[in-house]
Amino acid sequence: MVCQPPHPDSIMGLRRLYEEVRQRGDECLAMLLAGVDMYTAVGREWELLEIMRNFAHNAEEMVRNTPTVAELRRLYEREESGPTE
Repeated sequence: MVCQPPHPDSIMGLRRLYEEVRQRGDECLAMLLAGVDMYTAVGREWELLEIMRNFAHNAEEMVRNTPTVAELRRLYEREESGPTE
């Protein structure tokens, strides 16, 4: 099942519920809610890492065979000096 990223209000509501439950003394339910909060945070971080990994893979294709700084410098210095004839 694919879930959309949680709405910020949902995350804040989960954290408020966690605090209320913890203050009432229900440690087991509080721990469960903290686990859900952690699961959503880790899930968002994992998605971000996957996006970054995919971009890095695609960016490699974009920059392959791009001239290095030294090659560009030689090219521009050669053009500035003009023909030697």
